[in-house]
Amino acid sequence: AKQKRELKIMADPTKPIVESFAVPPLGCNCTIIGDPTTKECVVVDPGGDVDKILSKIESKGLKLMRVLITHGHLDHVIGGRDLKAKTGCDILLHQDDLSLYENVTAQCRDFGVAPPDGGPLPRPDAFVEDGTVIRWSPSYTVRCLHCPGHTPGSTSYHFPEIELVCPGDTLFRGSVGRTSWYGIPSLQGTSDPQALVGSIRDKLMSLPSETTVVSGHGEHTTIGDERMYNPYIR
Repeated sequence: AKQKRELKIMADPTKPIVESFAVPPLGCNCTIIGDPTTKECVVVDPGGDVDKILSKIESKGLKLMRVLITHGHLDHVIGGRDLKAKTGCDILLHQDDLSLYENVTAQCRDFGVAPPDGGPLPRPDAFVEDGTVIRWSPSYTVRCLHCPGHTPGSTSYHFPEIELVCPGDTLFRGSVGRTSWYGIPSLQGTSDPQALVGSIRDKLMSLPSETTVVSGHGEHTTIGDERMYNPYIR
């Protein structure tokens, strides 16, 4: 059965708050994950429409503490400036994607997208590494899995207590991330198809089968379904 694109796990007030929704300019899935007790939350991949992201955070009474960026492509990062300016949150990503993150204006030019206002994006507050575990609230953690391939610093964020992973554009329902950038100068030479498949097999396919996968674009899936049906990694 076809899975819904928007994901909400909020029915039980004692369980974590999870909401994923597409944002402009290129339909990136932005995900809010919150602690129902402390009201602390993280946002994964704030591509755009910061007003919508903030409205959803505020409607749930949450306080944004961290922005987790899966990779440095424009559609996953350009909302970070306004979120940081309006909430004081920290921005985290893998250092191997810093050059992409800092080169977002050139990416916007190549994709015909308006660049973020105010010049360069703010420098990240911290860099994540493979295996880094962040306790983002007293009851919840996120484990960082470095998954190079789509980009050098692509990172999947695994929330073990919630049985959820956000792999960015590394893994999709029935597919994998793009690695060819012909005609896009700002992204030439930044992808590695063999590394991509290796990252998925070694890092993501080792997660529990019931883990929900909120990919960077499109429909959600599970690790079990991708292990069984994804033709690129079988």
